[in-house]
Amino acid sequence: MTLPPQSPYVIIGAGIHGLSTAYHLALQLKNTGRGTGEDIVVLEKSGICAGATGIACGVIRNNYFQPAMRELMAHSVNIWESDPETYSYHPVGYMQISCESDA
Repeated sequence: MTLPPQSPYVIIGAGIHGLSTAYHLALQLKNTGRGTGEDIVVLEKSGICAGATGIACGVIRNNYFQPAMRELMAHSVNIWESDPETYSYHPVGYMQISCESDA
């Protein structure tokens, strides 16, 4: 892939913060009629989520007690599952054991 000679939007880092910024910027541009997001450039020295994001804990969970966190995580998982290859999302599953009151 070749870099464009210039871009109005350059994001440094393809970790969770950089990709989230690019994603939400693209949505905002589209929703306000100011573009499609195709002119957003994300620069990364190695690979998507190759740094701290990819090794932070390796777990995406959606079993939070607070309703707001449950909704946020369910939304995030839906986005990741919408394009696992692009987001480097590799669901492998896990088992959690907890008391009945936590169910």
